[in-house]
Amino acid sequence: SGGAAAADLPRPEYPRPQFERSEWINLNGQWSYTFDFSRSGMDRELFRSEGFDGQITVPFAPQSELSGVGFTDFIPEMWYQRRLEIPADWDGKRILLHFGAVDYIASIYIDGRIAGRHWGGSSSFTVDITRMVSAGKTHNLVIRVEDDERSGEYAKGKQCGRFASFGCEYTRTTGIWQTVWMEAVHKDGLKDVYVIPDLDQSRFVFRPEYHAVQQGQKLRIRILDNGKTVSEKTIPATAQSQAELTVKKVKTWSPEDPYLYDIEYDVLSAEGKVIDHVKAYAGMRKIQVIGNRIYLNDEPVYLRLVLDQGFYPDGIWTAPTDEALKRDIELSMAAGFNGARLHQKIFEPRFHYWADRLGYLTWGESAS
Repeated sequence: SGGAAAADLPRPEYPRPQFERSEWINLNGQWSYTFDFSRSGMDRELFRSEGFDGQITVPFAPQSELSGVGFTDFIPEMWYQRRLEIPADWDGKRILLHFGAVDYIASIYIDGRIAGRHWGGSSSFTVDITRMVSAGKTHNLVIRVEDDERSGEYAKGKQCGRFASFGCEYTRTTGIWQTVWMEAVHKDGLKDVYVIPDLDQSRFVFRPEYHAVQQGQKLRIRILDNGKTVSEKTIPATAQSQAELTVKKVKTWSPEDPYLYDIEYDVLSAEGKVIDHVKAYAGMRKIQVIGNRIYLNDEPVYLRLVLDQGFYPDGIWTAPTDEALKRDIELSMAAGFNGARLHQKIFEPRFHYWADRLGYLTWGESAS
C-alpha cells in the first residue's frame, strides 16, 4: 500500500483524509518530463514516449526548487512520463488513477491511448483506468499539460502574468502540484459520500454515491465517539437512498473544542459480505448568518481571520510537507487568529484536515 516505500517519497501521506481506503499506491517521486514550448508535442506523438530527457520530483511544479527543475519562465505546454505497475492482487477490481490537482489542462495517456482529460488547475479528478491496464503488468503513463496564464481565460489566482513577480502576483505553477495516486476499489464500491451535519436535530445526513449498484447490496454506516459506536444504520445501496443517523448527547465542533466523530462506511454484498470499507470523519457544527453576525452552533462567533495565500518559497503552490501545512495553522493560532481567509486558491484536502483537527475556521475562495 501507500506506506511501502513512503520513507523516500515526497508527500507520502494519504491525500484524502475524509474518505480513506487501505489499498492505494502513492505515485509521487521521480518522473521524466520535457517542456514543449513550440506546442508541437501532439504532432511528434509524445504521448507514446517511454521516457523524456528531464527528471522532475512530483508533486512539485517545475517552477519550484523542490521539483529539482526550478524553471520560472512561462511554460505553455509540458509532458510527464512514468511507469505504472499494477499489483497482481488488484485483479477484478476497479483501478482508479487520482490527481490532487494539475494546472491547467491535463490529458492522460496509457500506453499511447487517451484515458481521460481534465480542465481546471485547482480541482481534484479521477480517471478510471480499469479497461486500459492489467493486474500484474507494467504500463506506460504519459501526461500532457497545457497552461496559458496570459490568455485571461484561466482561473489562475495570484499567479503572475508577467515574467517576474509583480504587485501581489507571484511565481506561476504549471502541471502536477498535488499528490498523484492509484487505488483499487470493488467494482460496486463507494464513489463519494456527502455528509451534512444537522445540529438542530442531533443527526448527520449521508448522501452516498456508488461506482455501480447491484440488486440486494447495502451500505452500513457507523458513527464512532472515541472508538465506541454511538449510531449505526444500514440502508439499501441504491442511487436514491440517503441515511439519517441520530447521535444522542451530541458533541459539537468549535475552535475551543474541535471534536470530530470517526465514521466507517461498509458496502455489503447481497450475501452480507463487506466488499468496500472506507474510513471518514465529520464534525457536528452549524453556521448561520443572522443580520450582520455569523453564528457557530447558535452562538455569535467573531472571525479573526488571517489572509492565507498558500504560497511557499520552496514549493510555490505545494507545501513541502504535511507538517508544513499543519505548522501554518499552528503559527496563525499562536498569533491569535481563529481561522483563515484562503485567498485566490483552492487549498488541498490535507490543509482542511489539519484545520478540522486543530479547530481552525476556513473561509474558502476559488482562484480568480
